[in-house]
Amino acid sequence: VVFPTETSYVAGGDAFNQRLVQQVRELRQDTENLLAFYISSITEFRLYSVPVVPRLRRALERCLPGTYGVIVRATQAAPRVCVSQAGTIEIHMPASQSYQMFYEASGRPLVGFSLPRLRREDVLERFAEHADLIVLTDEPMNSESYALLDFTQDPPVALQGELPKWLSP
Repeated sequence: VVFPTETSYVAGGDAFNQRLVQQVRELRQDTENLLAFYISSITEFRLYSVPVVPRLRRALERCLPGTYGVIVRATQAAPRVCVSQAGTIEIHMPASQSYQMFYEASGRPLVGFSLPRLRREDVLERFAEHADLIVLTDEPMNSESYALLDFTQDPPVALQGELPKWLSP
């Protein structure tokens, strides 16, 4: 599946279907690195991530849904293909209407990898033969607004992009 977020398109599949996960890894041409985990609600976030102190929880919930990816400690319910040796997971909860509609229809958590700077036309050309489903959008995408925030540290740090001003110590 190729689906949109507010920052880029993502190539992915059902997080709990090992055959699809392997296909996503092969499509990425990188079977070693972890895939990101895509969900749709704070309820799901709480299922797959270990609780953090209240101050950090409020900051996390301000980031999600939105253009941020967050690194947190994973629970046992998290798909192992996304969990690092340190027990962390990269979670995304895009807010775009296209993503939310697609997720609601699929009803399953997804794993995937970002396709930065790939235009709508290029998605069709590159993935028509590989994807069972391609969800296109006319919604604007802005990869400049993306940041990957590590909430396993206190205070959190930006691993990609910039730390939001409201989160700076």
